[in-house]
Amino acid sequence: MLARTFQSDDLPRRERFDYCHGRYKGVFELTSDHADQFFACERFFALGAVQLSTKTYLPMDLTRVSRAEPGFGPDTYELAFPLQGRVHTAFTHGDFSTRPGGLYVHDISRVRAVSFRAQDETRPYHEIGLSVPKSLLTLPTGRVDRLLGERLPVDSGFGAMLTTFLRQLATDSASFGPEDGPRLGTIAVDLVGALFGSLLTAESALPPETRSRALTLRIRAFIQRHLASPDLTPQTVAEAHHISVSYLHKLFRTEGTTVSAFIRHERLERARRALTDAALRNTPIHAIAAHWGFANSADFSRAFRAAYGVPPRDYRRHALGSDG
Repeated sequence: MLARTFQSDDLPRRERFDYCHGRYKGVFELTSDHADQFFACERFFALGAVQLSTKTYLPMDLTRVSRAEPGFGPDTYELAFPLQGRVHTAFTHGDFSTRPGGLYVHDISRVRAVSFRAQDETRPYHEIGLSVPKSLLTLPTGRVDRLLGERLPVDSGFGAMLTTFLRQLATDSASFGPEDGPRLGTIAVDLVGALFGSLLTAESALPPETRSRALTLRIRAFIQRHLASPDLTPQTVAEAHHISVSYLHKLFRTEGTTVSAFIRHERLERARRALTDAALRNTPIHAIAAHWGFANSADFSRAFRAAYGVPPRDYRRHALGSDG
C-alpha cells in the first residue's frame, strides 16, 4: 500500500511546532507543553474510500476555532484504537475519554476539542485509526450514533477480528500493493459493519424494560461525569444520548425523580464531600459551590440547608473541627 507520511523530525527543530500548527490552521488551535521539542508522526493509507492511519504525538491539545471540517466531511465515522496513552475529546454530544485496550467510534464533524496524552506526559501518544464513510455502512446513522463514545469490546468476536486486522495492516503495510487498497477497504467496512450490527442487535434483543434501565444507568453516569459543566441541562443530556427531552423525563419519572432534581442532588453531594475535605479547608465555600454548578451562593446555602439540615459553613466547621 502507498503511504502518505508526515514526520516532524524531517523539519528543523525550530520549525516543527509551527509547521504542525499550520496544518490545522483555520480549523483547530494547537497547543503543547512540548512545543520546543515537538514530535508528531502521521501515516495515512488509502483503502479505496476508507483510510487507515497511524498517529504518534507528544502530548498536545487541539481546540476547534471554526466550523470547517478537519480533513474529513460530516459523513465520516472515525474509529480510534489507542495503543499507548489516552485521549479526552469534547464533542457536541458530550465528553469522552479513550484508553488503550478499547475501540472507539466518533463522528468527526462533532469534535470541539481533543487532548492527546501519554500516561506519564513524556512518552508519546500512539493509535491506529480508521475513517469510514457513513454511506458505506448499511446501518441507519441514528442507530450507529448510539455507539458514539462507547468503549467497544475487542477481546473477542468481531471487535477482536477488526483490531487484529488493523494491527496487521499498520505493521505489515509493505506486504500489500496499491491495487490491494480497495480490497482491504472492503474487508474493513465489512468488519466494522459486522461489529456495529452485532452490538446493536444484542442491544435490541434485550427486553424493553432492560434497555430502558440500561439507558437510564448510562445517563446517570453521564450526568455524574459532567456535574461541573455549566451547560449540563436536560436538553444537553437528551442530545448526548440521542433521545427527546420528553423521553428523558419519562425515564426519570420511572425512577421516582426528575432530571433536574437528580442533577441538583448529585451536585449537592459533591459539594458536601468537598466541604469535608481537609485539603480544601482554605477554599471559599462560594468557590466550591460555583465549581459544582451553583452560580449563586445564596441559592446554594438554601439548597444545602434544605438537604442536610444545616448551613454549609456549619457543616464544614463540624466536619473539620475548626472555623472552616
